[in-house]
Amino acid sequence: MTNGDTTLVRVDEASQVGEARRTARRLAGELGLGEVVAERAAIVASEAARNLVAHGGGGVVGLQPLGHPPRGLGIVALDRGRGIEDLGRAMRDGHSTAGTPGEGLGAMARVGTEFDLWSAPGQGTVLVAEVWSEEPSSRKLASGAISVAKTGERVCGDGWLVVEDAGRAVLAVVDGLGHGPLAADAARAALDAIRRAADQPPREIVGAAHAALRATRGAALAIAALDLESGALRYAGLGNVVGAILGAGAARRLVSLAGTAGHAARTIQEFSYDLPEGAVLVMHSDGIATHWDAAAYPGLLSRHPALLAGVLFRDHARGRDDATVLVARRGA
Repeated sequence: MTNGDTTLVRVDEASQVGEARRTARRLAGELGLGEVVAERAAIVASEAARNLVAHGGGGVVGLQPLGHPPRGLGIVALDRGRGIEDLGRAMRDGHSTAGTPGEGLGAMARVGTEFDLWSAPGQGTVLVAEVWSEEPSSRKLASGAISVAKTGERVCGDGWLVVEDAGRAVLAVVDGLGHGPLAADAARAALDAIRRAADQPPREIVGAAHAALRATRGAALAIAALDLESGALRYAGLGNVVGAILGAGAARRLVSLAGTAGHAARTIQEFSYDLPEGAVLVMHSDGIATHWDAAAYPGLLSRHPALLAGVLFRDHARGRDDATVLVARRGA
């Protein structure tokens, strides 16, 4: 999985539902996913948008390429509405509290290759569905991300990737300096270098990215390498990409050193941690404020990681920069 910008569609009224549907179909076509996937994605996006209007008081639908090269489309819907008191009942076809046919959540669960949602009274609802052109390969690491350009920019200057191979996963978040096309160029160059060096220790991966970025404006970045059997995690970073381990006692923030990949890296050092089975790794760019507390969202850590990524973006995006959140859980 890798660095697809998330396209956001604002849905505040029924007339905007069609825009979510058309955007999903268009993106699936541009990614070459085929007519069947395009139609399934359009159904999910349309039903998610209808639920935002009917139950959430409006919100956003996000559409995210999945895989490298892309083989699927992820759809996330975020609102700050009243929340769902009885999720089990809401998932049953025919149930509605808004005078609608009550088929939305059930339809999305049937059409999506994967589907999950989280909601709490007074805290709104976030849902995720994945639609794939082929069944995704078996993974020991569940992951999800959202990567959104600064308002007014056409491309996101952040990037992310997850590479899982032979019992090891490498995760990265990159924040190109500034925003716009030049930041996006730096992020892409970093991700290409990270992917080529993904079999190396994090310190060496950061060094490879640092060398590859010399002709760009540079980037902050962080790399995590996880042994999927033991949970041993090695982490290295330059600049202000945030890393944290949640769900294994008190939240633990991971160490990144001062510097800018491509320009200033006096020291590149990696640190050792443990990611127990079921624990969650969060990595995000500085477009997300750092004062969040996952304990404020009961039960969210056990759900699909894309839900936590969506909630952190919804509630803590600074709004004046690109914003990327990558979340992964071992043993899912």
